Amino acid sequence: MSTNLPLHRPLLGDAEVAAVTEVLQSGFLVQGPKVAAFEAGLAKRLGLAEVIACSSGTAALHLALAAMECGQGDEVIVPAFGFPATANAVELCGAKAIPADIDPERMSLSVQSVTAQATDRTVGVVPVHPFGIPAPMPELSSLARERGWWMVEDAACALGTETNGRWSQGGHPVCLSFHPRKTVTTGEGGAVGVNDPALACRLRELRNHGIAADGIERGWSRFTSIGFNYRMTDLAAAIGVVQLERLDDFVGRRRQVVAWYREQLAAVDGIRWPQGYELDRLSTQSLVVEILSEGRRDDIIGELAAQGISTTIGGYGLASQPFWVERDGLAASDYPVATRMANAALTLPVTHDMTESDVRRVVHALDQATRLTS
Repeated sequence: MSTNLPLHRPLLGDAEVAAVTEVLQSGFLVQGPKVAAFEAGLAKRLGLAEVIACSSGTAALHLALAAMECGQGDEVIVPAFGFPATANAVELCGAKAIPADIDPERMSLSVQSVTAQATDRTVGVVPVHPFGIPAPMPELSSLARERGWWMVEDAACALGTETNGRWSQGGHPVCLSFHPRKTVTTGEGGAVGVNDPALACRLRELRNHGIAADGIERGWSRFTSIGFNYRMTDLAAAIGVVQLERLDDFVGRRRQVVAWYREQLAAVDGIRWPQGYELDRLSTQSLVVEILSEGRRDDIIGELAAQGISTTIGGYGLASQPFWVERDGLAASDYPVATRMANAALTLPVTHDMTESDVRRVVHALDQATRLTS
């Protein structure tokens, strides 16, 4: 057992090194054959017609929202708990992100929370699958259809979660991330998956400066819209192709680690295990529990760090962040579940190479820390 347990650690080996070396030797570094291969592999895995790879998960969200013509005067509902990139992408389009409180068991949006924040300016909703736990998409999709809203699915943490074909049923963009904390990494990278060929064409144009996706006329590109430079490099995609081939192994290892945690955490009184982790066939990008002793979470992070165990907070409450507080006057008390989780959620180490002894060490340290009084 190692002395230090990292919170996350991407599993990279000789195959990834060889893949990157091949790209370097080819001289084709940006938006080349490796990107195309990665996109094809992702599309097959998700059961979607087309995937558009890009430079980051946030870029994927921005592209998808721009393609849905999200803009000035629009309101878009997002979770009040998580990472602010989801809301940031909405704001970057000129629209206004409207936080909605979360379900404490799945840590995601619910129909009730979304309905409570809807106004006549609401045009869309961005559900997030926190830590690999799927949001209740059938219910949210039904609500969106009923209200005439579009939807963009933030599945940044959910690659490998089995959905019984759900990815291909929604008819809306599905956004992924390949940050090093994710189950599959490309260093930095993202992707948008869709079933609509016209939407895929629009996404490709937006990704590449607004250049028409149907080719070059007389040797010159045609700029048919205002776009971004969100292209993925072939270096990143080459890593992704190799990683994607190992996805089932990665997911299987993580499921085993989470099963060990579930068994051993049952004896720890000071934490709450969100029931979303009981859903079948999760990929579990991260494992987040709630510390029940009020105000103890940050102290516990320090106490475990002193023992060589890396942990971190579970996420952020938008209603406590200066931008939204100062601009919109949001109050944390208006989002009780999100605020509670922002103050008490703790992310435990989950890496591909953790052993049962490693998990036992983390749980023992957590048990001892939660017994202490503040």
